[in-house]
Amino acid sequence: MKQLLLCFLIISAMSSAMATEYFVALNGDDNNDGSFEKPFQHIQYAADKMRAGDITMIRAGHYFEKVTLKDFNGTEKKPFIFKAFNNEKVVLDGTIVIKSKWKKYSGNIYQTQLSQAIWQLFVNDKSMTSARWPNGNWYDGSIWDKKNAMMWPEKGELGSYYNKALTALNFDLTGGIIVVNSGSFKSYQTSITQHKAGNDHFSFNTKGVKSHFSFDQGVKRHGYFLEGKLGLLDEENEWFFDANTMLLYLWAEQGVNPETLEIRGKVQSYALNIDRSSDVQFKGVDFFATTFNVKNSRYIKIEDVELNYPSYSKRMLGDTSRIEVTKMLVKKDNDTAKNHLLNCKISYTDGPAIEMNGSGNVVENCLMSNIDYSCTYKGGYTLNMVKSSDLIFRRNTVKTTGCSELFKAGVRNRIELNDLSDSGHLQNDGSLIQVSVKQQPGSIVRYNWLHDSVKQGIRFDNKNTPNAPYGQQGNVFNNVAWNTDRIFFKGDNHFIFNNVSFDNRQNDLIISSNKAIQGHNHGTITRNNISNKFSGHRSKPGNKYPVPGVVGHNWHGAALGLDVRSQLRDPDNLDFRPKADSDLVDAGLAIKNKTSHFLGKAPDIGAYEFGARDYWIPGFQAEKTSQPVPPLAATKVKHDADLMWLNAYQASSHLVYFGNNEQQVFTANKSSTQYQGEYQHNIFTPKVLTPGKTYYWRVDAIKEGRVIEGDVWMFTVAD
Repeated sequence: MKQLLLCFLIISAMSSAMATEYFVALNGDDNNDGSFEKPFQHIQYAADKMRAGDITMIRAGHYFEKVTLKDFNGTEKKPFIFKAFNNEKVVLDGTIVIKSKWKKYSGNIYQTQLSQAIWQLFVNDKSMTSARWPNGNWYDGSIWDKKNAMMWPEKGELGSYYNKALTALNFDLTGGIIVVNSGSFKSYQTSITQHKAGNDHFSFNTKGVKSHFSFDQGVKRHGYFLEGKLGLLDEENEWFFDANTMLLYLWAEQGVNPETLEIRGKVQSYALNIDRSSDVQFKGVDFFATTFNVKNSRYIKIEDVELNYPSYSKRMLGDTSRIEVTKMLVKKDNDTAKNHLLNCKISYTDGPAIEMNGSGNVVENCLMSNIDYSCTYKGGYTLNMVKSSDLIFRRNTVKTTGCSELFKAGVRNRIELNDLSDSGHLQNDGSLIQVSVKQQPGSIVRYNWLHDSVKQGIRFDNKNTPNAPYGQQGNVFNNVAWNTDRIFFKGDNHFIFNNVSFDNRQNDLIISSNKAIQGHNHGTITRNNISNKFSGHRSKPGNKYPVPGVVGHNWHGAALGLDVRSQLRDPDNLDFRPKADSDLVDAGLAIKNKTSHFLGKAPDIGAYEFGARDYWIPGFQAEKTSQPVPPLAATKVKHDADLMWLNAYQASSHLVYFGNNEQQVFTANKSSTQYQGEYQHNIFTPKVLTPGKTYYWRVDAIKEGRVIEGDVWMFTVAD
């Protein structure tokens, strides 16, 4: 038996050793043998040589390719692997260089002739804004300003809008494009069919268009902007392309001649297509102005990847078809997928961050920002996971988004340790985490920060009609929500416990008691929560609308005439732990089969346990330490503050430096007096903090034996 086992191990080792490594470099040649010394030139050529278990190492540079992997079926032990060699900067680039001659067209606008159509323009790797009215761009944040970057009809009906401001446009809008937010999540793009220069009204195509029910009677709530006409180019960093004449127009920054700049145009939607495949891994290969399209495939892993400007509409070409966005899909929604998006960054998209379906997917440690400025892709979702069951959405940071709903949960999703904020700028209604009726049973929403948004923090939705189906058995615990619209739960038989919610525009924590509809939470258990405004109604006080169901061991500020700040250590500086002498410590009650662990005689009220050695901070873990508590440059910090941080990604421990001189902390090493020791936990308590004094600190990470130096942070203690 031992001999058979030894033979098996030897054969397995030989099999692994037979895996081939191919190398690709921009200066390579596909006639080479693909070795390190003689690399191939194209990724696709290497891919066509590969067998299960093989690895393609890609050297530094920008690659303009369309890599297609069809019927690439590896195994768990022998996947197909594509990776950047030795962490070199590898980019799949969807743009072409524009080097043609420019001539002045009018004022600060220049024009040039192209031989190939483009639908996004870059100057020095920054996306220019498609000529539009009203104006709005990414760089000063005005594109997210719904009030000013959209126009609002003064009168009209669906398909015909009136605005006096239109009379200032001395050109015909016919043939242009309108992008309309016609309700909570019903944005769409369509063509302008009738207008004359100087008119105060225009008409547009409404075929297939349906306005959201909540705004059917009021077009004044229909925000819109216009694109697709040269006359709309009226400020720097805007551009226009005429698909009929192939002329490109640009007003560059400060009106300079574009010939002095690096100009590139997007000509490709997908640089990577994976179809009918399994066990394929892409690691450390970035995307610029292009993205990946995974379909009919499972066990695909995309890891350590940056996607900058991955998706953009083709409205500039007069094309109002659906935007080609980042996808990881299986054939049927209930198929096993188990696709992974790990440690990735996605930024500046027209369209959602990613679309996924199937069961068992994982999205973990990703940073997503500046997502979806038109909201025209399948309704209003930054991340629509409603068709992705048993998804783990863990330790992600998502901020600055346009759509009504940031995260639309699927069946039995686990949503944990995420930092979600600054969402829903361009549509009405919505929430940071939205869990609908069918998706509530078995859902878990825990250890998230939800903050600084015009939208609701967490919402369990329901149909507002009598006898309609309602959701049940959702789990929401240990979350912190502040400066949102509210956290709001409809349905029944939910478990809502150990949450913190305060400084929200409506009531902070609402367990709906609306008896006019089915499922009014008569069986919901609500315990161990702390909030200022706790009610069964979204805006009316709890003494008039008591919270239904099993309710107890909650701390309700309004009922006591107190604020949560009387109980928490320093919530204004992100320390949400209970004070030692607060009413919260050991004042909670364990929920059978739900409460996992606690310190002391009983659970504390709120999201954190007094005396815990670690302070959980949600969100994306960067290569070095981040998210200092107190925040960078904070003032009025408590004199007894602890210093806490978000650990670096995959770090094993951290080195802490602290002092009152910035330069000394910056240059400190383990021999310096500023060195405070090596920490396995993420809480450091200074011995003395003097009122009115400014302090500096640095936290280095240790990962795989190497030190990753952190930034120097500062804070000032309150007088």
